[in-house]
Amino acid sequence: MAGLTCLFIVQGEGRGHLTQALALDSMLRRAGHRVCGAVVSQGGEYEIPAYFAEYFSAPVVRVESVHFIVDSKSQSIHWPRTITANSGRLNLFAEAFSVISASLDREKPDIIINFYEPLGGLFAAWHNPRTPMIAVAHQFMFLHPAYQFPDGFGIQKQSMRFFTNLTGLGAARRLALSLYDAAPVPSKRLVVMPPLLRDELFSIEPQAQAPFFLVYLFHHTLAKGIIRWHKRNPSVRIHCYWNNPEAEETYAYDDTLTFHALHGQRFLEMMANCQGMVTTSGFETMAEAMYFGKPLLCNPIRKHFEQYCNARDGGRLGASVQSDDFDLDKLVQFVPKYQFDNPAFRMWIARAETMFVQQVEAVAAGL
Repeated sequence: MAGLTCLFIVQGEGRGHLTQALALDSMLRRAGHRVCGAVVSQGGEYEIPAYFAEYFSAPVVRVESVHFIVDSKSQSIHWPRTITANSGRLNLFAEAFSVISASLDREKPDIIINFYEPLGGLFAAWHNPRTPMIAVAHQFMFLHPAYQFPDGFGIQKQSMRFFTNLTGLGAARRLALSLYDAAPVPSKRLVVMPPLLRDELFSIEPQAQAPFFLVYLFHHTLAKGIIRWHKRNPSVRIHCYWNNPEAEETYAYDDTLTFHALHGQRFLEMMANCQGMVTTSGFETMAEAMYFGKPLLCNPIRKHFEQYCNARDGGRLGASVQSDDFDLDKLVQFVPKYQFDNPAFRMWIARAETMFVQQVEAVAAGL
């Protein structure tokens, strides 16, 4: 197929969707296509990590979107404050729609690819653009009839499915990133795909395993749990990556606990060489650690149903154990028992580039 022009819309909260966009950008360029730009949402206090603009091949435009607020005491998402904080920002969302419209008029892309940004779904529903859209996210697996939800959590399931459907409004196809293969669901325009992992991951050659644990935190207030465990176990070396706008790039809490600002390459290099990893169960971080064959401790944010589901998926595959209080004792005990099928997972990852290029080209051709 002749070279396509693609426009990305990306949810900028956290790092997962940004990482997926970087990976697909590279895949499309290698196939002879072009990404003309990315409209990236930015909510509240967070800045889009510098590594995204550094590695992305096209201009990046920032827009305001939904901002999730974490309660520093309960360490959970505070839904009432989240809703209240966003109710007065509707004019900013209208400005974001104008930015998307201007990008379509200026670049005339052949396809829009939306990485789980609700503004993309709402824009498609209200403006009905002629340009076809693909929606990409691991959350689309929650719409798959074979997905194994935990028992109970009825309201959370409905809420998650509602939000996920919202981001997929107007999409000709919804690509569900998954840690394992599953059958497509044509009635839902749903295709199961491997995780999207960045090029930098595949260029890293792990060295001898180093005696430290690596931690990734979704929100800097969650560092309290890590510090509590560290005080009981000061001899265990920990490197922790967080998104703390008030901290220096590197903050040494003491000789064996160090906090780092987000940095894609350094984070991956440490991951490749650590003994084990702690994560708040973000899908992308879990997939990267599983690629390197690293034992995982998944510590979902309280009341964060999506992360709880991710952690259960990792546990079913034998890749992780779960905690709710950053109890690294569980990781220490799990490391010698780790038996995850890393070769099979790497084979699943190896199929990603061919599958994604085929899906983009098919939708652009109206197939």
